[in-house]
Amino acid sequence: MKIASLLALGILSCVLSVAGRAQTARSELQPVDFYQVDSNHDGKLSEVEARSVPELHMEFDMLDVNHDGYLSVEEFAAWPRAKRMKPRDPGTAPGGSSGAQHLPQH
Repeated sequence: MKIASLLALGILSCVLSVAGRAQTARSELQPVDFYQVDSNHDGKLSEVEARSVPELHMEFDMLDVNHDGYLSVEEFAAWPRAKRMKPRDPGTAPGGSSGAQHLPQH
């Protein structure tokens, strides 16, 4: 009886270990959103911000093609795990023009 219990416990342990690794592998493959990593919302990623995603931090220097210490949206987009996104409308960007100031004056 003890052998059967130990065997069952061993099998259960293996199954749970494999299931945990499969869950981790799925989460590691999820696309990463630039704007979620950009914690100070300045439109670029610093190396400190990139540390929140270990895989991104490991490849930071390679992705920073102009070596300014930041990843632009374009540099980030070259990373295979970068979430594909639509370009932002410049009219809705901070400091951008939505056309209101160009309306005729009455």
